[in-house]
Amino acid sequence: MGYRSDVKAVFYTKKVDEWPMLRLFVDENFPEEWKDDLEVIGSTVYSGFVFSVGDVKWYDSFPGVKAFNAFVDKYTNLINEEDAPPWAYEFMRVGEDYEDVESDREGDYDHVLQMTREITCDF
Repeated sequence: MGYRSDVKAVFYTKKVDEWPMLRLFVDENFPEEWKDDLEVIGSTVYSGFVFSVGDVKWYDSFPGVKAFNAFVDKYTNLINEEDAPPWAYEFMRVGEDYEDVESDREGDYDHVLQMTREITCDF
């Protein structure tokens, strides 16, 4: 069984003219094993992608997680360069333990990922 987490990440821009380049970058670089968990998002403010997986073993040593982290490194290195595109990245992982929450943000972000807790009865 193992320890499980819920993971969500967004890769987005607030500038509509940046969308084609962002889409090309993600299409060419996002790990194939996670592409089914990647969804195009768009609104009047944002264009981009949301990556969402639930109830997953998210260990840095697992090949899929390594591939995801390699993509994020490439993406964040690009958006942190001088004259970088105005793209953003936000990540959140929520584990089974109450205090096990990990988050990261880079670039021109707007805090679009938020975590809420709710009380449920499981019987």
